[in-house]
Amino acid sequence: MTAADEGHGRDGHSRDALAAGIGAEVREARLARGLSTRELARLIGTSQPFVTNIENGRIFPSLRTLALLADALAVPASRLLPGSERVERVAAATGMRPRRRAEPPARRLTAAPDRELASFRVELRPGESEPRPFAHDGEDYLLVLSGELALLREGEPALRLTVGEGAWVDGRVPHRLAAPEGPAEPGVGLLVVAAPLAADPDGHGA
Repeated sequence: MTAADEGHGRDGHSRDALAAGIGAEVREARLARGLSTRELARLIGTSQPFVTNIENGRIFPSLRTLALLADALAVPASRLLPGSERVERVAAATGMRPRRRAEPPARRLTAAPDRELASFRVELRPGESEPRPFAHDGEDYLLVLSGELALLREGEPALRLTVGEGAWVDGRVPHRLAAPEGPAEPGVGLLVVAAPLAADPDGHGA
């Protein structure tokens, strides 16, 4: 893991402030666990300078890195977000209802113009797939809620996932979802997309 793992902040000063806040929370949690930066780096499979740069606010960690840090520090990932950034209420996710026949496979549940996370409910009937691959500079996380889904990635074998299974997706590799032939019920997944604002998260199923 290198500085290329750095995530994308929202913009200018707010990005710098958030990176500094995350760094302070990581340092506090590390000290509470009695770990050195070298020990924490070993636990998450990276270098000591990388951890130091996160703690000093010079690197904005990706979602995957935050998850690794939270696991190593035995805290919820939300604990590593500073103050008011930890929780923000959103409107009810009406897209959680079952898909109507004329609707596209993926429907946005939550998003906000100043956030880089958007969530989608993806429902694919047996044998159906998203109409086109999607690629962006961030990453996705897929959790299968019911049925079965296959993750199709350019140059990679299909990854079949059943209820309760999830997968991290490198957004830079073109990818789309499909429902294998055969299952009696549709494959339904919760998809969380982390992408720079320049990207179009609605590319899933748009």
